[in-house]
Amino acid sequence: MSELAVIGILVLAGYVILGYKRPGIAFTTAPVAAFILLYVAIVTEAPEILVLAPTLFVATLIAVAASGLNPESRQWFHWWAWRLLLAIVVMLLAGAVFAGFDILAAGYVLPLLFILGIVAFVASLVHYGVVSRRVTVMSVFTTIGASMRQNLPLPMALDCAASGHEGGTAFILRGIKMWLVKGYSLTEAIRRGYPQCPSRALAMLSAGERIDQLPMALRAIETDLKTSATEQNRLQPVHPFYPVVVLTFAFVIVLAIVTFVMPQFKMVLAEMAGGRLPAATRILVEIMNLIVHDADWMTCLGLLALIVVGVGLYRLSRRRRPEKPYLHTWVTDSLKWFLPVVHWFERNRSTVQVVELLRMSLNAGGPVNEAIRGTLQLDVNVFFRTRLVCWLRRVERGENIAESARRCGLGAALAWAFEGGAQTGNTPAVLEMLEAHYRSNYSYRVNLTRFILWPLGIIALGATVGFIVYAIFSPAVAILRSLASTIYP
Repeated sequence: MSELAVIGILVLAGYVILGYKRPGIAFTTAPVAAFILLYVAIVTEAPEILVLAPTLFVATLIAVAASGLNPESRQWFHWWAWRLLLAIVVMLLAGAVFAGFDILAAGYVLPLLFILGIVAFVASLVHYGVVSRRVTVMSVFTTIGASMRQNLPLPMALDCAASGHEGGTAFILRGIKMWLVKGYSLTEAIRRGYPQCPSRALAMLSAGERIDQLPMALRAIETDLKTSATEQNRLQPVHPFYPVVVLTFAFVIVLAIVTFVMPQFKMVLAEMAGGRLPAATRILVEIMNLIVHDADWMTCLGLLALIVVGVGLYRLSRRRRPEKPYLHTWVTDSLKWFLPVVHWFERNRSTVQVVELLRMSLNAGGPVNEAIRGTLQLDVNVFFRTRLVCWLRRVERGENIAESARRCGLGAALAWAFEGGAQTGNTPAVLEMLEAHYRSNYSYRVNLTRFILWPLGIIALGATVGFIVYAIFSPAVAILRSLASTIYP
């Protein structure tokens, strides 16, 4: 064994130990160390060091993941180590499966069906995770709200409630209870004991705790969660996965027909009538050739799909930071804010949260500027938040509250609440009326948009399927017409 190989093994052992003792340092420096080993292996042409480079990276990930087995000490690099290990395992399994397909000479139809099955399985897991997360959030906040309304000692109530739950909910309740016993506030205890807590609920709870209105904040969170659950469980005219399933089956069928049937039709037409395939059929064949046989196009499409799925899973697993938004938060909020139809829903959703917290703050007897400052902790659109910052600055400069709201683009309704309501001292009542109005209006427009867009989507889906059917049967009609012309000249 060469001296370089011995040094490489020592570096590998050192990183395994470092990954368990100092996981943050090991996780951030392991890619650099693996790259250096790879460079040395290429320069010295040492195959044993070439094997050590990926081994060091994987072994470090395993050590980092093992150091985070205790949920209390788990940090971001522990989560990313688990995710990278899972991705490596999935890639190895996928490579083994595709190698098996290549050995069996299965062609491309069977691998395609395998990929579609994997996509459907992953989509089912993601859907189950989203539904399970909603149920867990509802259960946790309902338990905390009921305990506080009954004036029960919260740690003891959470411990008793955990014994009546199973799985993740019981683990979360016990985690929150543990941090409460250690002297943390309810918001901080939930943030530490329930890392997957939605940022919107956590921001509302933090704002309510800041103005000493925790029961009202919990009631508002429960209302939001029940409204969201009602919207999700409402009967929909068409299931969202219906178009995806139809287009997937159509793609597989058309791929088989274009591969095995259309060449025969083309040969028959050329021999019998000296013609070529009909225009619709040629267009369909060109589209399928572009999708299937153009490697660059498929590579770009696959990378785009991976990016979309990765960003989606990343957003599901990472909580938003209202006070310091991430880059992906700016990107998604920008799209929501500037798209024509989505803009109204995003503005309405943000306004509901702001009006709700303003009403709670004013009912508690707090000054207007502190009430506005509390809204900055809410999980609203970043562009709406900049308008709230503008409003707070103008109010603290001594400008009129209603006029400042208009100038900062917060809408005439909110300005009217502080103008007309302030004259009679009924601003909280006016805000409560606005909150009810925005909630009902939001629900109405969501259903209206759904019942308008879905029929249009089904019409477009029907037109697509109709074009596919016409393009498939056109060659058979052309052959029959050619035969008929030979029999009846």
